[in-house]
Amino acid sequence: MGRAQIIGTTIVFDDPYTGVRKYGRIVQVIGHDVAIRIIKREEAGPSPRRVKPRSDSRIAAITNGTGRID
Repeated sequence: MGRAQIIGTTIVFDDPYTGVRKYGRIVQVIGHDVAIRIIKREEAGPSPRRVKPRSDSRIAAITNGTGRID
C-alpha cells in the first residue's frame, strides 16, 4: 500500500504500553510511522485491519511504562 492508500484505514491494535485493545483511523504517515486518531469500536466497522504497534523504549522510560505524556 502506498501512503495515500493507507490514510483513512481503520485499524485495531493492542496498546503496547497498557495492553488495552483500541480502534483507530490512520490520519498521517511520517516516514515509517503513522499518526492514529482513536475511535470508538462502533466507528471501526465490521473488519478493521489488525496491526501490532511497537513500544518506544525511550517513551516507556520517561513515562514509567504508561506511554502517556501529559
